[in-house]
Amino acid sequence: MIRMPLWMSTGTIQDIGWTLIHFLWQGVVLATLLSAILPLCRTARVRHNLALCTLMMMAVAPAVTFLFLHQQGEGAPITAMGHAVSAGLQTTIMGLAPIAIPTPWMDGVVLLWLAGIAILSIRALGGWYLTERLSRHGVSGLPAAVIRRCQILRQRLAINWPIRFLQSCEVRVPTVVGWFRPVILLPVSAITGLPPQQLDALILHELAHIRRLDAFTNILLAAVETLLFYHPAVWWVTRRVRVEREHCCDDMAVWACGDAAVYIEALTSLVHNPVPALALAANGEGLKERAARLLGAPSQSRRFSLSALMGLVLLGAVIATVATAQNGTPPGHQDFAIRIVDESVGKNVRQGPAGDDHALMFMPGKDATGIIWLKREGEIAGNVLANASAGVSPDGKALIKFRLTPEAGRRFAALTTQNAGHRLAVIVKGQVLTAPVVMAPILGGSGEISGDFNADQARVLVAQMMGTDTPR
Repeated sequence: MIRMPLWMSTGTIQDIGWTLIHFLWQGVVLATLLSAILPLCRTARVRHNLALCTLMMMAVAPAVTFLFLHQQGEGAPITAMGHAVSAGLQTTIMGLAPIAIPTPWMDGVVLLWLAGIAILSIRALGGWYLTERLSRHGVSGLPAAVIRRCQILRQRLAINWPIRFLQSCEVRVPTVVGWFRPVILLPVSAITGLPPQQLDALILHELAHIRRLDAFTNILLAAVETLLFYHPAVWWVTRRVRVEREHCCDDMAVWACGDAAVYIEALTSLVHNPVPALALAANGEGLKERAARLLGAPSQSRRFSLSALMGLVLLGAVIATVATAQNGTPPGHQDFAIRIVDESVGKNVRQGPAGDDHALMFMPGKDATGIIWLKREGEIAGNVLANASAGVSPDGKALIKFRLTPEAGRRFAALTTQNAGHRLAVIVKGQVLTAPVVMAPILGGSGEISGDFNADQARVLVAQMMGTDTPR
């Protein structure tokens, strides 16, 4: 059995798992909207900003969904989320994010997600290390004449903060590294082999990255890719951000140098050399497509790859499975119900009022102790149990703690409010386990069951309530 970290409660695991699953359709919706809007945008800057806004919404959507599910699971009213999301967004989540059905495999889903985050975090840290290493190894100062040209270009783009310019033997294309103290690394081959106008054009491209604060955007891209790595739409949107970012810098560099032909010649002279993920190089993201775009040539559309088709098929299968699970009723969850006791009928009466039915009072390890008549109205049954566990009360007696799903919790709050001072029956596998008097409304969506059972019997009852074969 998969064991989750002790600091994560069962309810939190369920909320995280369903948040990840709900993001499957949320990501598809956001990416679809972006793909529909992008062709209508005429400038790279607008396309970049829209893609970046979409990515930010992708980052916010799981957080809002988790808050909604978690607060509902704790029994908090929807209005308690007013400080986090607007009422309209709450309504959208309620309509599109159905109540989370507890599932035994959710621990595995969350564990795999955490493992993926750990792996991609190591990848991001490796990229950060390689980026920092570039600015400290194999670098030296530039000739005074080149430094003066770089400073003139910096002033041309109205960049007022200091920038270091160094030559490096470890990069083969001009590259920006660093966030708060940016450094532009120029390869020795470019300084000696490129005409001054072409070198200036490439330096302007790197200065454009600094002017646009693209290094900080890179942090956002890496963070979202790490947290939501499992969704293909996230990787598509981050790639669109990177592509349009390069287009924006191309436009700025062409505007500053005043000669698109010189800039295109400089681009085509670059060697395809990989750079760390957090560095910004002039040869990033579709060099040929960028040159064709600046020339006004029609871009060649990409063919729909087999891997993309398989990814969409897999995503559709997952969404269909989740929808089926949401609409289905796991058989085991029918074994738990809460009903109102008809106190007008005496114990062991064989014929009750019309509309009532009866169940046997049940005590673990013993025979049935009598008949209890129950009202059909107000019944809470079906997919209502989010979690149940065996525990011990402060006086050392065994008890069962349970938590209802958000919708069932709201119904339970209304039922206990309307029936304060009366008895409610807790039913397991068609038999009444206990029928206590409701002393006060229960608003948290959770409660405790005590009775004449020991710890081992409590675990058996929990297994029956959750529809599992063996006690946990």
